[in-house]
Amino acid sequence: MYSHDFERETVTTGDAAMAQTAWSSACDQSRLDTEMMIQLRISLCPIFDDATSWSELRSALQAKGFYMKRAKGHMHLYDGHSHVQICTCSFLGYPVEELEQRFKKTAPTRAVRKLPVRN
Repeated sequence: MYSHDFERETVTTGDAAMAQTAWSSACDQSRLDTEMMIQLRISLCPIFDDATSWSELRSALQAKGFYMKRAKGHMHLYDGHSHVQICTCSFLGYPVEELEQRFKKTAPTRAVRKLPVRN
């Protein structure tokens, strides 16, 4: 059997060919297959679970070869080498609203000074 998808995958040349990763095939498919999604979740869930700030999450993702970018109200996960959009963080089980709530910056507490009452 001949597949047009196979042809697209094997014709890549030049700089783009050097930047191919397992995740770059996400641009040729309408969705990730089950095996790739499971591998992605196994690899990234500990990072999302253990992160205590946005910068820690971004650094840990970068060390694994990924980055995040917000677009159209969603946080998207990208392959750091091919810059292919892989999926949303929500698809991994980490909705942007939950991440924002978890990593929100709390306003510093200010001591309230009581002024003396004059009679």
